[in-house]
Amino acid sequence: MNEVASLIIGIVILLLVMYDFFYTTLSGSGAGFISKNIAGVSHKVIQVLVKLFGRRVYSYSGLFVNLKVLAVWILLVWTGLFLVYSSHPEAIVNSDGIVANLWERLYFTSYVLSTLGIGNFYPTSGVFEMLTGVFSFFGFIFFTSSMTYFLSVSSALIKKRGLAKTINNLGSSPAEIVESFKSFDNSYTLQQLKALQEMVDEHAVNHQAYPVIHYYSHPEPMVCLSINLTRLDEAISILIGQGEVVEFRKELAPLRNALTNLLHHIYNNFSNEIPSVETFRSKVSLRYKIPGFDEKILEYRRRVLYSLLISEGFNWKDVG
Repeated sequence: MNEVASLIIGIVILLLVMYDFFYTTLSGSGAGFISKNIAGVSHKVIQVLVKLFGRRVYSYSGLFVNLKVLAVWILLVWTGLFLVYSSHPEAIVNSDGIVANLWERLYFTSYVLSTLGIGNFYPTSGVFEMLTGVFSFFGFIFFTSSMTYFLSVSSALIKKRGLAKTINNLGSSPAEIVESFKSFDNSYTLQQLKALQEMVDEHAVNHQAYPVIHYYSHPEPMVCLSINLTRLDEAISILIGQGEVVEFRKELAPLRNALTNLLHHIYNNFSNEIPSVETFRSKVSLRYKIPGFDEKILEYRRRVLYSLLISEGFNWKDVG
């Protein structure tokens, strides 16, 4: 009975982790439920460490999250395959024909997945020989796809930080960004709006394909997207609400729509991190009002933005 249970549990673990792995690395549609939850828990650990040791911990946030996700994938595949081998212990023997014990089966599982092919242990039945061959191929695919995925994540992270710095160059508060847009030459302002809209759209696509970048942060505020994105969104709201600004009012719409789509994506996929209306109102006291807007729409946007601020160790008062 124990051997049957070992086989069933091992197969279930393998199916779950393989689905999560391939969905996360190859689908381009987001993260599987295992990797998504591991990333979320890892981020909470980072937040605790930041409170203890300061913002410098954010330098290691991406590395920590990625290593945790990779380690859990490896551990689950290793455990699942080990349980399958353990369902028929006599199927693995050493070069002298002696049946492998528990630790030797664990060792055999590890070098099958790592594709080392040492050969001092081997399966004795056709089923386990095929299983060993399949997971030797899987081991190669696993490590290759993992590295390719994390390289793509690194590329998305660079673009995320590039967007943050581009916004920061416009100003360190919503009011400064508003003045920058109004003081620029009209043609230059239009170029900036178009460039920002394209960068926000690209980040939204990357954020959907690689949700793990949601948990990447940086010690320097100028490189953190949350605070700069909040400043930009507030600045756009102010510009749209100002009756005298008419020169590029229509050109603000594509950027505003890009920001709205990004906020909707974050709200739909990270809803557990969005504060309730009551919590938001109790913690956020705005220094200014924006006329001409439905307060519920502004509150929705600010709640999502506030969740981003909190995720990178900021508060609304840091927006400026």
